[in-house]
Amino acid sequence: MKWFCFFLAFPLFAEEPMIRHADEITYEWLVKLGATGYTDHIPHFREIFSHYKVNTFLEFGMGFSTKYFLDSADKVISVEFVTHGYGPEWIQKCIELLGAHPNWIPIAYFTGYQGNPSWAPHPHLGSDAVYRAASYQCATHRNYALIDPSYLLELDTFISNLVNSHQVDIAFVDPGIYLRGDLVQRLFHKVSVIVAHDCRRTLELLENDVYGYSRIYPPDDYEEILIPFGQGTTVWIIRKENFLPLIDAIKKYASPEPTMVST
Repeated sequence: MKWFCFFLAFPLFAEEPMIRHADEITYEWLVKLGATGYTDHIPHFREIFSHYKVNTFLEFGMGFSTKYFLDSADKVISVEFVTHGYGPEWIQKCIELLGAHPNWIPIAYFTGYQGNPSWAPHPHLGSDAVYRAASYQCATHRNYALIDPSYLLELDTFISNLVNSHQVDIAFVDPGIYLRGDLVQRLFHKVSVIVAHDCRRTLELLENDVYGYSRIYPPDDYEEILIPFGQGTTVWIIRKENFLPLIDAIKKYASPEPTMVST
């Protein structure tokens, strides 16, 4: 049996935002776009960055937000999954838009892809297992690891190799494929600060676990903070002494009455 799913690079815009140059992507523009839910995490990151110096930023799922991260961190590693169902058009567009940034490493993670990967500046040739797991999660909202857990080992090895090569300060999980819960779980004890987007509806309706967030079991030494505004963003921060000020700041920010962030 095969499971097929269409992975959307954009939310359902009436029209695709007309961005022709990276300089058009400003913080203010991203905040305005956040009314769609697509980039409503950007103010949260401004709050995090105001308390935490980020040298290397790792994101799963690249997009317009990537420009803000490139402006805020010394190095950004972006991983985009390229599959049979979710082709290369979006990552190719992002590379065209942002490729001139010298502090950017855009990785194309190929899984179940039937085309030629030679166009990618930083290709990773994965197995078909990740694509099968993502398709199954999208179609059924169930855990493919009960059928074939090999994709978890593959993702774990991929992330381990990344963090062993780059000292990652923060990881953001917001890819087009639906394995977000699995990615978050693999990041614990590899990255000290982990952020995931589109959490609110999933956490309220766990029986309709679109992204597999219910499969996240944070270790005891991580603080979990849900920022409930908009689509919902969750932050996990390791409970070490030097991170306690960040934990306190994000808890305060995530309170029912949002704290205004100075510009």
